[in-house]
Amino acid sequence: MLAVFERIDLAAVERLLQAASEESSLELVRFDNQVQAPRTVPDASISASFRYFFEVKTVRGGVDTVQLEGHLEGLDGRFMDERLFVVTPDDEQPPDIDELGNDRVTWFSFRALSDAIDNLLADTSAQLADRETFLLRELQQLFEADGLLSQPEDTVIVAARSAYPFYQRAVAYRCQAGRSFRDGLSYFGFYSRKEIKPEIARIVGVRDNVPISNESAAALARESDPLSRRLAEAVRASLADEPDSEWTAKFFILSGPDDADTLLLDGPILHGPPNAWTQNQRYVSSEALLVARTTADLAT
Repeated sequence: MLAVFERIDLAAVERLLQAASEESSLELVRFDNQVQAPRTVPDASISASFRYFFEVKTVRGGVDTVQLEGHLEGLDGRFMDERLFVVTPDDEQPPDIDELGNDRVTWFSFRALSDAIDNLLADTSAQLADRETFLLRELQQLFEADGLLSQPEDTVIVAARSAYPFYQRAVAYRCQAGRSFRDGLSYFGFYSRKEIKPEIARIVGVRDNVPISNESAAALARESDPLSRRLAEAVRASLADEPDSEWTAKFFILSGPDDADTLLLDGPILHGPPNAWTQNQRYVSSEALLVARTTADLAT
């Protein structure tokens, strides 16, 4: 990335950083006419006083707060504009940066930078040389090859012949206690009757080893935590399904079909081949779900 920045016009670098970081105030070099000196007025000036550090991570969740604090010590006020840019493949700003609470730290993703490159190259007024265009496209290809632009598989889709009706009644998903799911999930979806259902629910919370009993439901309902009270409703719905047995289960508490947090697809995503798309669970990108029409459109 730095090798490309070195070889393209400085104004282009400025525009890329402004767009990727959403910081329109960035100004690497300033050109002024008729500036004021103490006793005279020179016709023009070219000035710059900035120092930018970059910390680049190529894995999600790789930001180290202690490391960033050490970098900030190197920004000692000798320059008018001092910033630490943190570049990662994360889709949202890492919480470590929020915890720092330092306005000199600016985060952006590789995807944001790639989008900024697309916008710059589409702007005919930028007047980039062919060599600069080639270098920027090569940089995007490098990001893609290294998996820095890929959509995260943040959604689990479960086989849901009985789970989908349960979700519609209890706004939750129930499975056997101890069942393993991938970390970092944000959304939950349901596959049944050769289609992924259009409601892709936001995961509100997860509880494992929950007793399915009237006593458990009553105890959860007495707790002040809203998640516990919703869990009590899911336990009661489970008791209605199997009133004569006591067991334990794992629950995902989900956003409802009409909630703003639920991703509502234009329609179900159809599955064509004779075999089931999943008989247990599969992981996909929520972004891919939003544009898919059939399961063939989803990454395998």
